[in-house]
Amino acid sequence: MAIVSRIANFTNSVIIGFGQGFQPVCGYNYGARLYGRVRQGFWFCVQFSTVFLVLISAVELVLAPGFVELFRKGDPQVVEIGARALRLQCLTFPFFGWLIISNMMMQTMGKAVRASILGIARQGIFLIPVVLLLPQWIGIWGIQLAQPIADIVSCLLAVPLQLQLLRQMRQEEQLSTSP
Repeated sequence: MAIVSRIANFTNSVIIGFGQGFQPVCGYNYGARLYGRVRQGFWFCVQFSTVFLVLISAVELVLAPGFVELFRKGDPQVVEIGARALRLQCLTFPFFGWLIISNMMMQTMGKAVRASILGIARQGIFLIPVVLLLPQWIGIWGIQLAQPIADIVSCLLAVPLQLQLLRQMRQEEQLSTSP
């Protein structure tokens, strides 16, 4: 799992960097009450990151054994288990764009509670119970599925939180432009 985590962190670093580039744009436009630009920037970042992550996922799905071998040569059992875990993780990569960009937007807009909940959801709130319970029922598959399940549930949390924030901005925009 450590190998898969390193590969996932490398992939996520690109999206985090992209999100960090979005933060000043978001902050400036949010402060200037240019909510349309904030939404436009958000959707651009989500679309770009999703396309990027789908492409990376496809490459990593196909080349999973090779990626795992970069970290652990000469151990076919580790390569087999690691490749399966990486492939399972790749299925959730396309959701990271929404999750990461939403979290960064919430941070930038001063929505600290939402951003904090979202920030600890993936690696804490959802992962810990899943990683403790699932292996008891399905063994090593439970360990391999724990992170992807936590990622999916975290994204399911992020979607309504972010959509509500986008709606609030639209309402504030309409109130400020109405006569």
